[in-house]
Amino acid sequence: MTKHHPYSRPDQVEALKFALLRRVALYCMWLHVMLIGVFWHLQVETLAVVNIGSVTMWYIGIKLIDNNKPSLALRVFCLEVALHAILVCAYLGMSLGFQYYLWTVSCLMLLDYQLKLKHAVIYSVVLITLFATLKLLFDDVTYHYRYQELVPYVHFANVLICGIPMIYTISHIRKMTLQQRDELAELAARDPLTKMFNRRYAKELITHAKESCISTHSPLCLVMADIDHFKKINDTFGHGKGDKILKAVAKTIQSHMLPADIAVRWGGEEFLIVLAPCSGDEAIRRIEQLRQAIASIEFENNIIKITMSFGITSWDHSESFEQAIHRADAVLYRSKELGRNCITTAPSMSTI
Repeated sequence: MTKHHPYSRPDQVEALKFALLRRVALYCMWLHVMLIGVFWHLQVETLAVVNIGSVTMWYIGIKLIDNNKPSLALRVFCLEVALHAILVCAYLGMSLGFQYYLWTVSCLMLLDYQLKLKHAVIYSVVLITLFATLKLLFDDVTYHYRYQELVPYVHFANVLICGIPMIYTISHIRKMTLQQRDELAELAARDPLTKMFNRRYAKELITHAKESCISTHSPLCLVMADIDHFKKINDTFGHGKGDKILKAVAKTIQSHMLPADIAVRWGGEEFLIVLAPCSGDEAIRRIEQLRQAIASIEFENNIIKITMSFGITSWDHSESFEQAIHRADAVLYRSKELGRNCITTAPSMSTI
């Protein structure tokens, strides 16, 4: 497992997760504030005092979250819920449903990624075991305070109240996890500088494009493109300017692509474009438009002139990708020999 660098910041999902936990903690703290009054009104003064302690523990936990100690805060919350459940069930019995909060906190403990999984599981199992034990210890304790007719409704309310924080937290974590999964998939597929498809991911797309063209008997073309004199630009103006040029060129290429086209940063200042479906004549026409668009890019008040050379080849369905890309490379090299800023095509195609 890769360890985080000492200067690395917390994972975004982790930060959002504990922001959610803080909201749940505030919800629970104010719930216990309300219970102070409820128990005092029921003349169960001991539980009213207990809830003052509960409010204090939830407040301490919130401060621990604010001080970037969410793991310790979770354990404080775990202890508070366990103690509260034991004392309320001992005084009022099981009929009110306060024991169900143990289920909520047992699930939330599994979200503490700072704990090893086996330790988190142990904490959760202990809490669920406590839940089962409360049934054995206090099942015969009957509620004999005010408003006995409301006991079923209180039980119903407690089930909802203890379930809502769990549903709220887990649903948001699910959403964040899916978002992060999509972001990671995007990072795996894209070149971080140009945001074009990277070489590894593009090979899968290219295979699918060829299969589609074979099934529809459609032509497709490969285009290799290279920024002219890019090494000289880097050496003269620095890599920062070089990166800006790469981004500008990539943006221009992508603006000329159709939805079915595949544009790839193949490596360094070299790009691969797959036009599928596309005939040879259509490929020449479209790439000439692209060549002119790149040559017209205004960069640094035209102190730096940007041009590209292109090599185009049709891709016969019986050929391998390696054979076609080798031919595209060869005609790109021919464009360089002819003076750059031009398009050269394979022998079966005309030249511009």
